[in-house]
This record gives sequence, C-alpha cells and structure tokens, in this order.
Amino acid sequence: MRIFSRKTNRHKALISYGRGPEGEEVMINITEPKRINVKTIVAFVIILSVIMWMFSTIYGVDSLNVTSENYFSKGRYVILSSVLCGILLNWLIQAIIYIIINPRSYSKFAVIHNKRNHTIRFFYKGDMRVIHFRIANILAHWICGYIPLLLGFIIEDISVCYFGLLSIMFFFDETSLVWRLRLYSGKALCSYKSDEE
Repeated sequence: MRIFSRKTNRHKALISYGRGPEGEEVMINITEPKRINVKTIVAFVIILSVIMWMFSTIYGVDSLNVTSENYFSKGRYVILSSVLCGILLNWLIQAIIYIIINPRSYSKFAVIHNKRNHTIRFFYKGDMRVIHFRIANILAHWICGYIPLLLGFIIEDISVCYFGLLSIMFFFDETSLVWRLRLYSGKALCSYKSDEE
C-alpha cells in the first residue's frame, strides 16, 4: 500500500484507506488499548439488563436461574463454554471461510499474543477483500453468539442467553470493526498490521 488518504482512530483500531496498484486498499492497524474497554462493559451491562428484564417479564422471575439440566447445569459451565465458543470456535469458523474463499490461505493464519496488553488476536497475514472479511466475521459472530442469544428466548432457557451474550463480549471489538468497515467498498483489498510487526 502506498498512499492512505483517510484515517479513523477509535482506540481499538486504526483504519487507513487509500489507492494502490490494485485499486482501493484498506489497512487495519490493531492498536489495542492498555485500559479495559469501557464501551464493551457498558454494552454488556445494558444488554444483560434488557435480557433479564424481558425474560422475567415473559417467563417469570424464576426463569432467571441457571438450572437447566439440558444445557448448563451450573453457572461456571456457561462461562467456560462461552470462552471456548467466543474465541476458539469464532476463530475456527473464520479460518474455514477464508480457506473456502482461498484454499491456500491456511498458511497465512496467525495468532498474535500482545504481551504488553495481555491480548490474543487471530490474524490473516495477507490481502483479502473487505467483503470476505465481512462474511467471515458476521457468519462466525452469528453462529457463536447472536443465534444462541435468540435461541435462548425461543426455548425459554436463560442459560443459553447468558452463553450467547458472554460469547458476544469476546468478539465485540471485531463486530465494532466490521461495523466501521461498512463505509468502504466490499471490493477493496483489506489487510492487517499489528504493532508487533
């Protein structure tokens, strides 16, 4: 990428846009903050409050207890499974989609541990189209978080809703990034750049 004419900086990511030899190009420079993301915590508290209010209104106050023997018999199982789903399964689904789009892309996958900020991220080291980035992330996020959240209401099990919500919180910054990339053409080339590179 040679020239980047427009930049947006919102703590979590620096998105640079410009034109290169192959047309429009977008670079996502991950600059993770040292402090806890306040927006994620606020969003979690608000969504959790709304879910609990809706559940208690529709199904009664007793429905808020995690007592389902079919899914999560104890609260700690909800937390453990949401960590695995929100991080590992989320990354796996994204990787599968990238491999379907480009069968040789498996050699470009990387998990980068940022020791300074104690964060771990899944990267695709190479250029991809913005539309492919959107598809991979949106599909993974729906499967890992949003569908379980809705499913919990349908089957009347608050533990599944808790699971979906906690999973969402682990990739909330990715969802935010996808939302911000809505301003760019799906045909634009997209690549990652981390502080450690």
